[in-house]
Amino acid sequence: MVVGLAVALALYPVSAAAHALLLFADPLPDAILQRPPAAITLTFTEPVTPAGNGIKVFSPSGRQVATPARAAGRTLTAAMTSGESGTYVVIWQVLAADTHPSRGAFRFSVGSPTPNSYSPLLSGGEIGTATPLGFVLQALARWMHFFGVALTFGVIVYERLTRRDPRLRRVVHAGLVLLVAAEPVALVAQLASLSFDGATAIAVMASDFGRLLGLRLAIAVLLWAVLALDVFWPVLGLGVVMALIDGATAHAIPGLPGAGLFLSAIHVAAMALWVGALVALVSTAPTLPSPRGGGKYAIAWFAVSIVSGLLLALAHVGFPPELTTGYGWALVIKIAVVAIAIVTGLLSRRRVEFGAVALILAVAAVLVSLPPPR
Repeated sequence: MVVGLAVALALYPVSAAAHALLLFADPLPDAILQRPPAAITLTFTEPVTPAGNGIKVFSPSGRQVATPARAAGRTLTAAMTSGESGTYVVIWQVLAADTHPSRGAFRFSVGSPTPNSYSPLLSGGEIGTATPLGFVLQALARWMHFFGVALTFGVIVYERLTRRDPRLRRVVHAGLVLLVAAEPVALVAQLASLSFDGATAIAVMASDFGRLLGLRLAIAVLLWAVLALDVFWPVLGLGVVMALIDGATAHAIPGLPGAGLFLSAIHVAAMALWVGALVALVSTAPTLPSPRGGGKYAIAWFAVSIVSGLLLALAHVGFPPELTTGYGWALVIKIAVVAIAIVTGLLSRRRVEFGAVALILAVAAVLVSLPPPR
């Protein structure tokens, strides 16, 4: 009951939005003003939470001249404490309601433009709404997590519905290691996407991201304890909770609050059960024939993952699909790899299919880390 209440409280605020994008800034980027503004005001595409100070403003002399930002829905405001003339550099970092980090920088000038020692921060690259390092680590953490879910819950459910094999215990234990190891990587990815400082770290751990990270770790520990008892229904319950948590950190569907959470949860669960079945089949194939119904079981969950994935894709790219963004290209690659997996599955090339599955999970991790076009 306590775990269920914690999950409900954690999921409620994160199921209604996606990546936060900057819509409007006052003053405008590259504006030239007659006098210093009283405050910096930023408006985003959705409600945000400041990460650390939220907004930092560096004066022409290099001083930090903004108070900690205050959030009011989609707006972030920080008061200015400088009367200097010259070029100011503004750096902002926020967390969206679904835990995705966003950051950016711009400059404005009072009077004539001047050099600013923080100007190099304006040219930092980004992928989606994160730094390149943060994006790579985000995708890696999600790939580790998705594989961990498949190797634990997917394999356990397959075993229970087909046959028990002691060799698969090692696969499940490897999945547990991945589940636990993914969370420190996810935390470092979040900080790399924002900034490595104490205030940001505290803000991240106190956010919805920190709560969900703790819940995922708690589920991994509980699963380890339940495995020692050799009971099934608690494992199934933990798997449902994990799928809902994964759905909460996925992209929301515009105009349908909550639909993205549950559809993403179904998609993640179906992929985990399909991948778990495939791993079990590959792991036992050299010495044992496939159990009766094992192939049909894997195909059934594969079909559910395909249908739910198509529905999510249409919801995020529209129809006709908008595929010219990074999200769109990643989606095209995922569809192509899924086609390869289908062909190799029809040819019964299990090991090749398993390689394609690993790539599918990697592209899925990239898709979750990129902002969809709608």
